[in-house]
Amino acid sequence: MTPAFVPGRELARLLYAYVAPVLAARGLAHTAALVGPGSDVLGHDDATSTDHDWGPRLQVLLSPDDHAAHAAALHEELRHVLPEQVGGWTTRAAPPADDGTRGPGVGCPGSPVEHRVEILTLDTLLTRVLGHVRPPLTVADWLVIPQQRLLSLTAGVVLHDDLGLARVRADLASYPHDVWLYQQASAWWAVAEDSHLAPRAGMAGDDLGSRLVTARVCRTAVLLAFLQARTYAPYDKWLGTAFRRLPSSRDLLGPLDAALAAADWEARQRALGQVLVALLRGHNALGLTAPVPEETVPFHARPFEVVDAEGVADALLAAVVDPAVRSLGRRRPVGGIDLVTQSAALATDVTRTAALRGLYR
Repeated sequence: MTPAFVPGRELARLLYAYVAPVLAARGLAHTAALVGPGSDVLGHDDATSTDHDWGPRLQVLLSPDDHAAHAAALHEELRHVLPEQVGGWTTRAAPPADDGTRGPGVGCPGSPVEHRVEILTLDTLLTRVLGHVRPPLTVADWLVIPQQRLLSLTAGVVLHDDLGLARVRADLASYPHDVWLYQQASAWWAVAEDSHLAPRAGMAGDDLGSRLVTARVCRTAVLLAFLQARTYAPYDKWLGTAFRRLPSSRDLLGPLDAALAAADWEARQRALGQVLVALLRGHNALGLTAPVPEETVPFHARPFEVVDAEGVADALLAAVVDPAVRSLGRRRPVGGIDLVTQSAALATDVTRTAALRGLYR
């Protein structure tokens, strides 16, 4: 019988209760946490998540010297002292599959547990998530690191912290003020460039094209809502789920749904206009610039209702003080990597971040 679902964060707490005495007996200063990739880190895990890379798990961080002296023996000791189940779920992990994922493991009662306690250093963990950049980040660093990776380090739980993971998490908890302004300006620029294309395609009889552009503007609008909330957006699998937790989603969900479901371009643009006006209200509530009109306006002489997204972008860029960020405003802003591309390869491959910095020179 499948056990009752227990969120992964809670399983990590239960597992740490067995790991902590082992660390204490060795006198090891350590950090224990559940961070990094995984729906459990974000708090989005459910029964479907339990088939791979899920279960009682956590990371234990040691100093470099302690890691060199104790990691191998500690891993082996935990194999023999950890219980076979925590919270009703097996602590055993199967060998890696061809794609590197690990499902629930099996084993004879009383046999050593192939557990999911990773014993690392803080630097190893940060390299895994950030690549070779470290706080304080440069402007380009902030923009080339996908929000999903920043979220994977700042979400989750820290159960014990001798080694300073909490300080790193605090340093990366949100964008610096001027980077935040630039990111919002870039999203508004993207809205300005795209929002009039959907009705134009529809008027020309290309309803599919109209729908596709509308979906792109809706995605940009959702990313902008996260920015206005100073909250990192997850990658697209969890984007809608996390969006529904934002206070602003109460005003945005209805028109977003209507825009994406509309049967014709006229209804589509009316709903999209409601989305963008709601975001203008959100912008004004932040007080970052002089108030902007919360209304749609005609796009030149065409019967398309848009908002002055370019004007909002320009006002945000004018409020930037940091010279490194201001220099980016000399050209049309492209925004961080999440706005530039939806590539999962870029979101997960930390080795490519150095090449991406060229976008922000």
